[in-house]
Amino acid sequence: MIEPKLYYSLTDRMGEILKFNPSGALLSSLIIMAIVAILAIIVGIVARHADPLKAPRGLLYWAETYVGAMDDFVADRMGPGWGNFGGYFMALSAYLFLAFIWSITGLPSVIDNIFAPLSLAVVMWVLITFTALHYQHFHYFHRYIEPIFLFLPINMISQVTPILSTTLRMFGNCLAGSIIIGLIQMALNKASIAITHSATWGSIFLSPIPTGVLNLYFALFSGFIQTLVFMSLTAVWIAQERPDEEMGVESQALRGPEAQ
Repeated sequence: MIEPKLYYSLTDRMGEILKFNPSGALLSSLIIMAIVAILAIIVGIVARHADPLKAPRGLLYWAETYVGAMDDFVADRMGPGWGNFGGYFMALSAYLFLAFIWSITGLPSVIDNIFAPLSLAVVMWVLITFTALHYQHFHYFHRYIEPIFLFLPINMISQVTPILSTTLRMFGNCLAGSIIIGLIQMALNKASIAITHSATWGSIFLSPIPTGVLNLYFALFSGFIQTLVFMSLTAVWIAQERPDEEMGVESQALRGPEAQ
C-alpha cells in the first residue's frame, strides 16, 4: 500500500511534469485504466503464444472464462446480434468494479467523486443515442415531438434523465456507504473511550474489526452489485433502441437457412 504522503507527493510531481495538477480521484482512475490495459496486453501476449489445440490454463483460462461470461451477459440482456458489445462490457465491468473497490487500497476513491459516475453515464447515453440513430435514422428525432410539438421541452428533458438518474444512483450508493462507515466508526470510538477511559488508545479498542468488515462489504459485495446494475441498465437501454423487425431478421440470420 502506498503511503498517503508519498501518493500525494507523486501526484504533485506528476502535475509539475505534465503541467497540470490532477486530483486524487483522477489519478486513481488513471491507475485503474492502466491496470486494465496492462492486464489486457498480458493476456493478449499469452494467448498469442498459446497452443490452440490445448485447453487453456492459468491466466488464459480465467481470461477465456471472463470473455464467455461477458458474451453470455450480452446475449441474455440484449438478445441476438449484439456480440460486438461483449468487448465494451468487458472493459466496463473491469474498470467499474475496480473503481468501486479501490478505496480498500487506502488511495483516494474514484466513484466518490461525482465526475466519475457522470462520465460513465454520459458514455452510456452516447451509446444509446448512436444506437438509436443507427437503426432508426431520422425517425429517431420524432420522439422529441410526441404526441405534439408542444411537448418538445419535456421530451428533451426526459431523453437525458438516464444521465442524471444513473449518476446519482452510483454516487449516492457510494456516498451512503462512506457515511454509514463514518458514523459507525465515530460511535465505536466514543464507546471505546468510555470503556477504556483513554483518549489515546481507547478510540481503537472497538473500531477496527467492525469498520474493516463494513469496508469489505461496501467495497466488494456492494461494488459487485452496483457494477451489475449499471451494466444491466446500459445493456437494456441500448437494446431497446433496435426495432423489433431488425431483431427478428438478425435472429433468423443467426439460426440459419433451415429456420426460414
